Amino acid sequence: MTIQWILEFEKIDQECVNVTGTKCANLGELMRIGMPVPPGFVVTAQAFDFFLRETGADEEMDKILKTFKEVPKSIEEYETISRTLSQIITSNDIPKELKEAVSQAYKGLSAECKMKVVPVAVRSSGCAEDLPTAAFAGQYESYLNVIGDHDLLNRVRDCWASLFTSRAISYRMRNNLPIMDKLMGVIVQKVVNSRSAGVAFTALPSTGNTTWVMIEGNWGTAESVVQGFVTPDRYYITKETLEIEEKNISQKLRQHVITETGTSEEPVPENKQSEPCFSDEEAKKIADMAKRVESHYGTPQDIEWAIEADLSYPDNIFLVQTRPITTLKKKSAVDQVADLMLTRFVKR
Repeated sequence: MTIQWILEFEKIDQECVNVTGTKCANLGELMRIGMPVPPGFVVTAQAFDFFLRETGADEEMDKILKTFKEVPKSIEEYETISRTLSQIITSNDIPKELKEAVSQAYKGLSAECKMKVVPVAVRSSGCAEDLPTAAFAGQYESYLNVIGDHDLLNRVRDCWASLFTSRAISYRMRNNLPIMDKLMGVIVQKVVNSRSAGVAFTALPSTGNTTWVMIEGNWGTAESVVQGFVTPDRYYITKETLEIEEKNISQKLRQHVITETGTSEEPVPENKQSEPCFSDEEAKKIADMAKRVESHYGTPQDIEWAIEADLSYPDNIFLVQTRPITTLKKKSAVDQVADLMLTRFVKR
């Protein structure tokens, strides 16, 4: 097999998981089925393996791991292993030829976006992440608004190092997986200047209802919604007709916005706090996309979306992630009655 350090999204699909990581393979798959995905490329798992071998970091890390003969018994012990392994990665310089490959791909992406230097999101894409049987989702690092070769290369290396967080190491040990995981892709993707963002579920995780799409959103980036920092606006949309069954507009006091150094938590301006962060029209469009993604994968999906502040509808909505819902609850009799009541008595 030809070793490739860089792959553009257009060349990626679900079969590329062991090369690109799950998150990136899904992005490539979304692009293939016609979903609006911001352009980008992936620094492959083969590039990470080359970095480890060429710098000798793999041998150094193996030596460290041999000193830990028993499963750690405290958080402090896990953190010690994590800190030691991560520092080995971040203290080694990326080999020149790999640097040049990443820089050339970044230059090409900037040209595609008609920008001298395009701001990008740099996101970890573990090869076991976002799988129905894995619990790695959210454990690895992501960075927004990265600009320029120097910062990009440093963030790629930081993403590699995040394979060895104490939480990820603990998970591997508990499940008899090797700590020395080398399967990590790193996504480099044009960042969306988010007016608002959030998630869409094609089934309700709390009840198992599969007839609606539930959309949650806030001003700014999706971080405040994903991390549960705010009570988001929430819409329920019928899959069959794409009619809005219910919408709850919350008072949104805080938001995460893109800054020169990444993101920052800031107050929402008072005049926007009780305003919907997306329109009914945008909500229906997101629901329609979510419905099509679920149909393609054949299983309920947890989808992250973002609305670009510098574009107008319908070209302003982008999908930046999808993964199977792993916490879907089977509907109880009480839940089924509640669903029926909501359907019959909801205010249109």
